[in-house]
Amino acid sequence: MAVSGVDKGIKFLSILNVVLAIVLSLWVLVAGNTKFLLNAFVLNVTDFVRLFPNMAGQTFAFEDTGTWMTDWTLFFWAWWIAFASFVGLFLARISRGRTIRQFVLGTLTIPFIYIFMWISIYGNSALDIIRSGDKKFGESVMLSPEGGFYDLLSRYPAFAVIAALATITALLFYVTTADSAALVMANLSSNLRNPAEDGRAGLRIFWALSTGALTVAMLLVGGIGALQSATVIMGLPFAFVVILVMIGLYKALRVEANRVDSVDTTLPGSLARRSRGPGHETWQRQLGRVLSFPNKSRAEEFEQKVLIPTLHEVAEEMEGRGISSRCGRVDSEGVFVDDGELFQFEVDGDGEYPFRYQVWPHKVSVPSFGGMVPRGTGEDYYRMEVYLDGGTGQGYDIMGFSKEQIIDDVLDQYERHVEFLQLQENITHRDD
Repeated sequence: MAVSGVDKGIKFLSILNVVLAIVLSLWVLVAGNTKFLLNAFVLNVTDFVRLFPNMAGQTFAFEDTGTWMTDWTLFFWAWWIAFASFVGLFLARISRGRTIRQFVLGTLTIPFIYIFMWISIYGNSALDIIRSGDKKFGESVMLSPEGGFYDLLSRYPAFAVIAALATITALLFYVTTADSAALVMANLSSNLRNPAEDGRAGLRIFWALSTGALTVAMLLVGGIGALQSATVIMGLPFAFVVILVMIGLYKALRVEANRVDSVDTTLPGSLARRSRGPGHETWQRQLGRVLSFPNKSRAEEFEQKVLIPTLHEVAEEMEGRGISSRCGRVDSEGVFVDDGELFQFEVDGDGEYPFRYQVWPHKVSVPSFGGMVPRGTGEDYYRMEVYLDGGTGQGYDIMGFSKEQIIDDVLDQYERHVEFLQLQENITHRDD
């Protein structure tokens, strides 16, 4: 399933996994002591909110709890820290297009509610059985914890069916986790051209097999105890990695905020230069350009006759003013090559924050107007889309722009970049 990617195999398994787990939980809820379980769920949520501050700082400094802290608290802390490296990247991979607010809200609430539901239903069901006088159930679970879940399900109708459903759900939980880990590790060990691309299939298979083999080996050597010890050991170095990631995220968000501020600062000037006057595009010509859907040959003609000569002229002017700049074809990683699909204008390419203005001929479907496709067009047409900073799409098309309009657009974007550099410089001086 890891080979088929996020949008196919992993997505299908994840949805199936969630549906089966919810069906199993609802069966236990309905077939069991429903009123007690619902009341206990509300009580559990209230107790969690009330006791969380105390539990978060509880180290049992004045009590001897034996190996409780190591076997439970520290183990689960280390478990989540060790998992954070690839789970976080996988969540980011499937959340592409979401805002940071949506991402944080989703990852903090949905899993939390799901875990609350799962633990409350099954944990309180077990407590209800023990409170009803079935001491044998409690003793068997204490002696054989790994069989406690199936022992609990045996108290409900249609045990054979729900036991099979529980087994399938557990296997799917493991498979989806392993698939996610294999996908992320393949991405980490690959040189990807863009964030939407994944590592090649062979690499994903390798990491999936390696993860499975390592898990089996550790179970054979030391069982669950070996897995717990390995998790605690690996969690320690990853704790420092997580701290560095947090610092890097803070710096990246601060840079992004400066870019947004630079756009807001320079926007009035950009709009002023777009005012209609002698030498500027008439609104009729602009409407004609908007409703034009050029084919590949027209896009290539625009690139050769208008775009490339214009960007070369701007680069020569900047070089004459002592500003390091160049332009030419680049590959998907922004490296200058002879036969690249992208055309890039670059200023201060060796600096910390270079300015890169890329134009990419992008093939898209022709939109319909009023449910009809415009006459004289095929099914697809080409847009000359602008990208900045080595891959950030701006969402607009410059196909059909005149030389003056292209220069205006380049200078607008460069002015925003200069404003961004100024903001960065001010922050650096303030921090020093």
